[in-house]
Amino acid sequence: FCTVLITLGLYLSYSGIAMVMGADLLDSLKPDKVLLNGKIVTVDEEFSIAEAVAIKDGKFVAIGSNADIRALIGPDTEEIDLEGRTVLPGFTDPHVHFAHKVGKKSDRYEDMFAEARSIEEIRKALQMKVEQTPPGEIVWFSRGVRRASELAEKRWPTRYDLDPVSPDHPVIMGFAADHVTIVNSKLIDMVGTITRDTPQPTERGFAGEIMKDPETGEPTGILREKGATTLARGPFNLYPTETLEANILRASEEVVKYGITGLYDPCTNIGKAMDNQPGLQAYQRLSAQGKLTVRINAMIRMPIRVETLEQNLAFLNSFLFAPEFRNDYLRVGTLKISVDGSGMRVPPDKVKAILKAAHKTGWQLFIHLGGGESFDVVTESLEEAYREFPREDARHVITHARFPSKQNIETLKKYDVLVEPQTGSLIRYGDDAESQVEAGRYGPIPTRTYLDNGIRVMTGTDQKPIGPLNTIWAS
Repeated sequence: FCTVLITLGLYLSYSGIAMVMGADLLDSLKPDKVLLNGKIVTVDEEFSIAEAVAIKDGKFVAIGSNADIRALIGPDTEEIDLEGRTVLPGFTDPHVHFAHKVGKKSDRYEDMFAEARSIEEIRKALQMKVEQTPPGEIVWFSRGVRRASELAEKRWPTRYDLDPVSPDHPVIMGFAADHVTIVNSKLIDMVGTITRDTPQPTERGFAGEIMKDPETGEPTGILREKGATTLARGPFNLYPTETLEANILRASEEVVKYGITGLYDPCTNIGKAMDNQPGLQAYQRLSAQGKLTVRINAMIRMPIRVETLEQNLAFLNSFLFAPEFRNDYLRVGTLKISVDGSGMRVPPDKVKAILKAAHKTGWQLFIHLGGGESFDVVTESLEEAYREFPREDARHVITHARFPSKQNIETLKKYDVLVEPQTGSLIRYGDDAESQVEAGRYGPIPTRTYLDNGIRVMTGTDQKPIGPLNTIWAS
């Protein structure tokens, strides 16, 4: 953030040693670019504003007045007159589904699906894409409405709505930011693991539900949360490494338009432990090739909602490196652990065991929870983890962080746990959002309460629309 890496004093001393070094070498030390006549927001301790800045090899090397910076200009230095405009540091978005969501290549049918507000409009988008897809190939949509109430029919479509226009294609539709997946009968027949006799994920300690017809017991095609949706998505490699590489490059071009130069990617299409591999491999490849243009904190997702406690602990102990791995553009040092979603909670004992084990190993934790009871379980787990395995500057994060109690907030403050509540999502809330707040809790996104209690807040985008200014405005 506009750090002065080489002081003006060093630069101004170059003239005194020019005879020793030679003019050509001295010119090679001159800045590549200078920005003049602007308002350079430094974000130093005084939050000072400078007129000009010098840049070399992509880094700020000096800031000061126009006269100070002009003195550094060499024969090959590019000069840009800002004409009074403002230069801000790059934004870091602490939560954006980058490789899987922002960078996903869209088409007209995907756009139609995203904009559909009735089951009939969904069927129309599906029918048009089916007509362009060879029989037997999967038809996949990923950006449907967030709530069934947004559809004219006030309900989710079922496989019986989809079957007439997709008899020969397996279909997967993602809704509610991937918390709800809807599939057709062709896909159910292909995977063979979604039947009237399939136990509910909750019976195995997973988070999810296979919606079944109350009269026949047959699955309706509506699957909620990872414990159920993985049954449908698992057999299909929707995001191979090569696709994710292209997505990352495409997403990079998108986010820099909004001034985002760094971000946390919590990944998306992760059901089982090995689903982490394509995304991490894509980031590692691009990093090794020098193609990353945005600084990425790529998270590893613990399969807490779809695999047993034993499987999760084995996965935690199988990593090839200890936290953290990093270079200039890629960091891998954070585990995302989703405790609940859409009301589907992982059993408390399982949550505690996994959070404590992950904390003990030295990883930063990025804990997804919706609030209420889940908030209580997480803060109790953190209390035990810090008591049994003390750590300094762990910088754990609670994401979403809705509906905390006073006791939850006290625990966060005690251990300097950060919150990341996505204030930008307020634009999707109804006017009755406050009615959801239970007695004894704050909510739904109490950003001011967190700040007043000394909790450090970082607030990200999560899903589209992209842009830090959206979240600042909503805050």
